[in-house]
Amino acid sequence: MRENLLIDRLVAGLGARALVQGRPRMGWLMVEIAPAMLWTHLTGALSLEGYNLVLYLTLLGATTAELAWLPLVTYTGIALHMLVLLVRPVADPKSDCVRYTAWGRAAWFGTVLVPLLAAPLGLGRGWVLAGVFASILLTALIHHAGIAAFMTWTQAVVPPDLRGRFFAWRNLFGFAVLWCALQVVSWAWPKGLESLPGAGVPWLMGLFTLATLVVLGGTLMLSWSTDLAPDHQSGQAMPGAPSGLPPFAQALRGRLQFRVLLVIGMLNTAGAACSLTYLPRWLSSQGMDGKLYTALQADCQLPLTLLGILLAGWLLHRLGGARLLTLTQLVVTLGDAAALLLDRDDLAGLAPLLLALIGLGRGLMSVAWIGRLQELVPARDTRFPMLHIACSGAAGALAALALLLLVPAGGTSAGTSAAGVAAAPDATLWWIVAAAAGLRAVSLPLSLSGWRRSS
Repeated sequence: MRENLLIDRLVAGLGARALVQGRPRMGWLMVEIAPAMLWTHLTGALSLEGYNLVLYLTLLGATTAELAWLPLVTYTGIALHMLVLLVRPVADPKSDCVRYTAWGRAAWFGTVLVPLLAAPLGLGRGWVLAGVFASILLTALIHHAGIAAFMTWTQAVVPPDLRGRFFAWRNLFGFAVLWCALQVVSWAWPKGLESLPGAGVPWLMGLFTLATLVVLGGTLMLSWSTDLAPDHQSGQAMPGAPSGLPPFAQALRGRLQFRVLLVIGMLNTAGAACSLTYLPRWLSSQGMDGKLYTALQADCQLPLTLLGILLAGWLLHRLGGARLLTLTQLVVTLGDAAALLLDRDDLAGLAPLLLALIGLGRGLMSVAWIGRLQELVPARDTRFPMLHIACSGAAGALAALALLLLVPAGGTSAGTSAAGVAAAPDATLWWIVAAAAGLRAVSLPLSLSGWRRSS
């Protein structure tokens, strides 16, 4: 199909010739990340970027205590994503990635449809929030089955010595497109949206709907992408038991560094359960609004994210995944810790530095984590990435449950407006962000253990 080679020629002209040479339709696999990044950053889907989603929930009436449900349902969905195999056992990593990714993204429409149907159905605030949280859980549950398949798929089609360049190119392209989109969103963001009761919800609904339509269209790029070689397409008669592979318990023996990576992932996800939900709320309490946050994302966070991606792509093959992961852990920990120094008086000076540090950490993480995981897992065995994702999700769910039990029920509530957040800073938010930094810091010495050990 010669018409599909046009994308390969375009990608090759942008510096990825070695990646697409001899791999027809690899170009689609490299550019499909752009709509995915737009979706996750603009809507908060999969908890990768939460400001707009936290604001949306706040405008729907969620209190500080009720926001703990956001990481709880997200990470519970991640932990339970292996259940999709009970419905349909894994057949082929590519087809499974496309199928589960599409259904997971479509489930996000529930975050818009439930509030729209609330008035005709006579649903109160509690039912609306429950419906939105259920949609978030379904998105995480189904979509992460696709992510596990994606890890196995890319491990098979990208040679080890090119993986750093592959993930770096993908992320650079995705963030370049995202930077343009954030500039548009910042320009279009209505002034005072957070403080106008009833004004923010329709606007954010429109943003969420548009982003989800774009990402569903982007799922087609996955289906057009390069196929696995026949020897990599192993059918599975039972969930988690691929043909030709040993039982999972036997396969795990002797893989000490994979088990260490599981613990590091669990600590990081537990920290993320705190920071991804409550860091935006903490910034809001110190006077940052959505327009400023989006502008800082575009001008400070994304440029440093691009730098982090370049560094990680260059260092992965040279330093190895273990050392790169340690560097990444250090930067991410410093990002959470730096947020604790922010207050209303120095918001203008420190916020750009904070967003830049967070961006650098996310850029490094986007390459380091999957690079280290693919170093440690055996080829063709989707069970390993699925176990890693499930364990991380379980840790995040437990951290979120602890927050749900510990955050005072009478915490800050903005009702139908976010203005109350800025007017009444909540000290509880500071301690939650501090807990996130502490959990990430604990993982630092663990990451050092892989420096001189083989997988």
